[in-house]
Amino acid sequence: MKSKKPEARDPDLKSEAASGFFLPGALIIGVDEVGRGCLAGPVVAGAAALDPKILAELGFNESGKRPAGLQDHPLLRVRDSKLIPEDEREPLSRELASVVSGFVVAEATVEEIAELNILHASQLAMARAVESLERKIGKRADRVWVDGNRVPEPLRDRGAALVKGDLKCLSIAVASVFAKVHRDRLMSELDVRHPGYGLSRHKGYPTPAHQAAIREYGATPIHRRGFKGV
Repeated sequence: MKSKKPEARDPDLKSEAASGFFLPGALIIGVDEVGRGCLAGPVVAGAAALDPKILAELGFNESGKRPAGLQDHPLLRVRDSKLIPEDEREPLSRELASVVSGFVVAEATVEEIAELNILHASQLAMARAVESLERKIGKRADRVWVDGNRVPEPLRDRGAALVKGDLKCLSIAVASVFAKVHRDRLMSELDVRHPGYGLSRHKGYPTPAHQAAIREYGATPIHRRGFKGV
């Protein structure tokens, strides 16, 4: 069975608005992970906090409904990172970095994936990203919107899960862009250290070419041992 492509959707601010995003001093964070289905490399999480003043200037109001017009603004060009062409993601991430209140990217290593399993390692990376962003901003979040169906244990007191959140919630979608760009850049660097596997092309995902290279050359230290295909 072929995997379904992500549906096209413009994320809005409804989840954030329902959490008090426009209240003075509120801190709402979105968090997402990338690389969970890969055979190589760490799992990476991004956490992002948007700036209420900038969102209000763009036409968002307390309903969180997405405004019409101004589609050239970087915040209004954000989608789930998988829907953004690769050559557009990095320039967009640089633009986003200048219009958000803050963002952080964190990892869980291949060793942690082996020790904890990929689910718990992904949760660990997301918790690390959020807690690091809270330290950077100097405030605990009033609400953390987490992509998926569960909230990492350290975030339970302030977290809420949102299935397909990267398609629905602007903070999560922005976080996914930062995480995806960071991980893609990292896999290109690892391609230099481990040539022959095509890591810069498939980014560690289980493509036929990647699996064939593993069969031919064997697994490297950055491959996730215990995963089918490694």
